[in-house]
Amino acid sequence: MQSILEKHSSVLTEKNNLSGKILFTFIEWLFRISLFLTIAVLALITVYIFWNGFKLFHEVSIAEFFLSTKWIPPKKIFGILPMIISSFYITIASTLISAPIGIACAVWSSEIAGSSLRKLIQTSVQILAGIPSVVYGLVGFVVITPWIRTLGQVTGYSLLAAIIILSIMILPTIVSISQDAIQSVPKELKQASLALGATEMQTITKVILPVAKPGIITAVVLAISRAFGEAMAVKMVIGSIETMPKFDAESWFGLLSPGRTLTTNIIIDLNYAYGTHLDALFATGAVLFIVIMIVNYFAYILRNHSSKLKKSKK
Repeated sequence: MQSILEKHSSVLTEKNNLSGKILFTFIEWLFRISLFLTIAVLALITVYIFWNGFKLFHEVSIAEFFLSTKWIPPKKIFGILPMIISSFYITIASTLISAPIGIACAVWSSEIAGSSLRKLIQTSVQILAGIPSVVYGLVGFVVITPWIRTLGQVTGYSLLAAIIILSIMILPTIVSISQDAIQSVPKELKQASLALGATEMQTITKVILPVAKPGIITAVVLAISRAFGEAMAVKMVIGSIETMPKFDAESWFGLLSPGRTLTTNIIIDLNYAYGTHLDALFATGAVLFIVIMIVNYFAYILRNHSSKLKKSKK
């Protein structure tokens, strides 16, 4: 009887091992196919954008495309220098506003605030992150642009309005990812720092933030990418003027001046673009693609550099 049970159990074990191997092999190939499809789709999108974008340079020189300040499609004049300047202007300004606030909020909610308040902050951040960009643009159109009109003889549609909207939009990204990075710091490091006599603020600034630095850098970079690539909300408040913003004292060094970014340039002209004009929009998209890749590359370098510094200090 015992030998029969042993044989039966061995048969069941072999079947379980076989089914487990089949399931593991299936999941492994599913992951491989998914990875291949992801890479293939990304490669096709990249090739399609650059292939159509480079068609422009058969009729327009690269220097004219990047350095000209005029965008006149009927005359086949395509210069994106004002769009580049406006895009970098509002992205850098909104990041300089949101990054300190977002990191401080993440530190406070993770290390100082109580559990109930921490949950409230996390819920609020999730709600902000889930709001569609067109709603942010609508709020900017109804609330922010009329307020800017009171600052001077301006229309209200300006780089300042876009900066305020983007600062609010990228804040949830910085807060949520920075929170995850700070909360992932081992508690033993904090306890060891406090046991050595450091204050809570010294522990945060000297121990927790340096360890969480790669994650915080990732948060800021993702925020920059979103700010640089945002289109709809910015379009509703920036004014969409193809000319160079006025960087003078009267316009608060460009803040009160309307403008047009690379993304808004694409969505505004796409409805009626064809031929060389459409190629110019694809070239604009290629520039956006390159900028985002450069930003992520520098973020990768910074993360590796900070990780190497932490290892060398150990």
